[in-house]
Amino acid sequence: MNVLLDVQDLKKYYTVTSGTIFKKQTHTIRAVDGVSLSLRENETLGLVGESGCGKSTTGNLLIRLIEPTDGTITYRGTTISKLTDTQLIPYRKKIQMIFQDPYASLDPMMSLGEIVAEPWEIHGEYSVQERRKEADHLLSLVGLEGDYAKRYPHELSGGQRQRVAIARALALHPELIIADEPTSALDVSVKAQIINLLRNLRDELGLAMIFISHDLGVIRYVSDRLIVMYLGKVMESGPTKNLFNAPQHPYTRALLDAIPSPDPTKRRPHSLLKGEVQSQDNLLGICPFFPRCPCRGPLCETVNPPLVEVEPGHQVACLYPTVKEAYSC
Repeated sequence: MNVLLDVQDLKKYYTVTSGTIFKKQTHTIRAVDGVSLSLRENETLGLVGESGCGKSTTGNLLIRLIEPTDGTITYRGTTISKLTDTQLIPYRKKIQMIFQDPYASLDPMMSLGEIVAEPWEIHGEYSVQERRKEADHLLSLVGLEGDYAKRYPHELSGGQRQRVAIARALALHPELIIADEPTSALDVSVKAQIINLLRNLRDELGLAMIFISHDLGVIRYVSDRLIVMYLGKVMESGPTKNLFNAPQHPYTRALLDAIPSPDPTKRRPHSLLKGEVQSQDNLLGICPFFPRCPCRGPLCETVNPPLVEVEPGHQVACLYPTVKEAYSC
């Protein structure tokens, strides 16, 4: 399959000023710090990590909702990270996003038909009558049949609102969907419906997808490949099956151990992470996971390990898999 999206050394830094009017301090928050990834046609890539790891910021950078500090974003061979807003218009149609909060992403003053048809109005596609017809078709495609086009967001449940957001994202026939925790605000039964809907639409329409979540159970079900992030950096990446069956990074193992088991008689060994997430200012030049790592060794406090391929397609930013005898884990 052809490479659809290629990202190299993507960074997003924020400068924050704190203190009093008499004594101010400035420091840099490295929300995304050198992330590289690739996505092929019809593939689903999962981005996973705890809250604050930079996965949602990465998604926003990929569609240029926020501007990167550095790095390159290449879509089908064209570098889009430096394009102007006008030059980006054709790519806006090809890359769409489903946001985390369906309550905030839908205009409460617009009917569902108007919400779904708005992308066509912006891009000058279809007549008014055709937009109404196509909006009905898209709403039906996501399971909202009948007179839903005339309803308003406040009349819907959370799951129905998310279906409207999915329909709107599909309006311009994109090749890539970025789904930013699309099920985090939903209960278990509705979550399963939305996940199955996204999988079916992906297969029927031939979509590529970047699925952002902190829920490893969901990620395992939908993703072909997986990237694990921590404090803005990639800790491990590779085929989902490999990371679940043979995780190499201690952080990945800790995340997997935290997945609840439906069988109370089968308890997983729990990798307890001690300590709090450290300030990035204290972690320059060392492994960002070092303060909480149960496997830390003498080199971790002096070396920031690069991503190294431990098997074909499987990369890990950790010294432990190669020098286990020097570590306590």
